[in-house]
Amino acid sequence: MTGTTAAVSRASGLTTTRPDALRVDTAAAAPPDMRRFATMNPFHFDPTWRIPVPGLAAVSHSVESVWQALRIVDGVTDLAMLEQPAAKRPAEHLRGDGFDYARSTLSHAGTPLDLVTARYAIYLPTYLYLLDRLVPDSVLHEIRTALDAGRDVVFYDWDDNTDIEDPRSSFSHSAVLASWFGGRIEQDFLDRRRGWHPPHAAPYLSDPLPLDRYHRFHQH
Repeated sequence: MTGTTAAVSRASGLTTTRPDALRVDTAAAAPPDMRRFATMNPFHFDPTWRIPVPGLAAVSHSVESVWQALRIVDGVTDLAMLEQPAAKRPAEHLRGDGFDYARSTLSHAGTPLDLVTARYAIYLPTYLYLLDRLVPDSVLHEIRTALDAGRDVVFYDWDDNTDIEDPRSSFSHSAVLASWFGGRIEQDFLDRRRGWHPPHAAPYLSDPLPLDRYHRFHQH
């Protein structure tokens, strides 16, 4: 029997009582024994990576650099960040009582998008590109071997929000990992992406997503 995959909160991942489960901690604060999974952290920066930027003829060196560069803060983006390790915009110490995370907007080819539409149009294709092209084969092999042996795989990072359409807090990329390795990308994300219908959203959600490696992973 093949093992299952799940995305859980950090607290649950650190205290799981399933001794045989493969735990995959991709937070920046992960302990040294989890560093082999570091490339799946959106903040992981590699100057040799060339991640396409949705809506622009540009590339970046980390997933999070794309997200933060395209975030509109005080009416502007910061495309210089595409070449730099990511830092949150605005910085945590500048997010006062009036800061409303759910009202964040990002730019796609110069058009402002609401937070959830931006997750579908910018974050999801960018993070899936990371999984499709850049995560080492050794990481995929370890997880594939665990699943084939009947072991469950538990993914967790720093954030606990596993619903891409919940704008109240930062989205946990572990939700994408659990879906990708569990063979559920179609129903968990593609179907929901097609069904997301704010009036402005359709032109930004029609591009195909990078899933060649995903399909190969689940062919066996």
